[in-house]
Amino acid sequence: MISYAQNAEDVLLARLFHGRTTGRYVDVGASDPVEDSVTKHFYDLGWRGINVEPIPAQAEALRKARPGDVTLAVALGAKSGSAVLHHVVNRSGWSTLDSVLASTYQAESTLEIVQVEVELRTLADVLDEHPGDIDFLKIDVEGEERGVIEGADWDRHRPRVVVVEATEPGSTKPAHHEWDPLMTEAGYRCALFDGLNRFYAQADDTEALELLAVPANVFDKYVRAEVAEQRAARMAEIAYIRRLEEAVQEAEREHQHELAEFDALREAAQRAEREATRARQRIAALEARLIELESAPRRLPRGGRG
Repeated sequence: MISYAQNAEDVLLARLFHGRTTGRYVDVGASDPVEDSVTKHFYDLGWRGINVEPIPAQAEALRKARPGDVTLAVALGAKSGSAVLHHVVNRSGWSTLDSVLASTYQAESTLEIVQVEVELRTLADVLDEHPGDIDFLKIDVEGEERGVIEGADWDRHRPRVVVVEATEPGSTKPAHHEWDPLMTEAGYRCALFDGLNRFYAQADDTEALELLAVPANVFDKYVRAEVAEQRAARMAEIAYIRRLEEAVQEAEREHQHELAEFDALREAAQRAEREATRARQRIAALEARLIELESAPRRLPRGGRG
């Protein structure tokens, strides 16, 4: 498979849902429809789901690329209302509702930050509005994971798997202590921490806990999207070179054919010239003979008179 996700999250999920061409996901903090997307692989298979993305431009890109999905240009939190999104324009995946985190961004002169007021809803409200079973829920909201988890109703909405970004934004420092107890109380167990995310499955789901317990590896037979693109570009380049070689070979064959035709025409012309020369020689000989005959004295028949 081709992995589009940042840390091969889609590979682990595909291991659990292997062979499934339909399913349903909820992607909170969906961001781009392709780059670092945990759900693109599944959408391409035929799955459909809900994308939650408060940045208007990215929400619109998701709607265009995923017409079969529901895309909501809102943010999620513990309560409904409104909030200020600190949109980091020139750094994908860094936008946040966390004002403390945003203040640390301000210290970096290279970051362009725009404040945008966004609608704030709860995960419970969204899932009530769009009911149905959920195979996996992904939460990546740059420091506001606890608010999203608090705004869920884990009794009525129980995804089989929940993937939550578990480090401080742009850091390896763990941040799950703020919300891990909430997941435990909701009846979930952590199957794996992959260095960036924590993968949770329902506590009694032995299959999911076992299959998600091992990080993505060579036995999953996957390639990164950028590697697949490089291979595709290389294959396209090879195919283009082969087409050029074939065109050159065809042109050479046509050239050789034209040369053969030219040689045949030249030989025919030479034969015609030789025949014309012989014909002229015969004509000249006949003309000479006629002149000779005409100039010879006439003889009278015997016994005749002058």
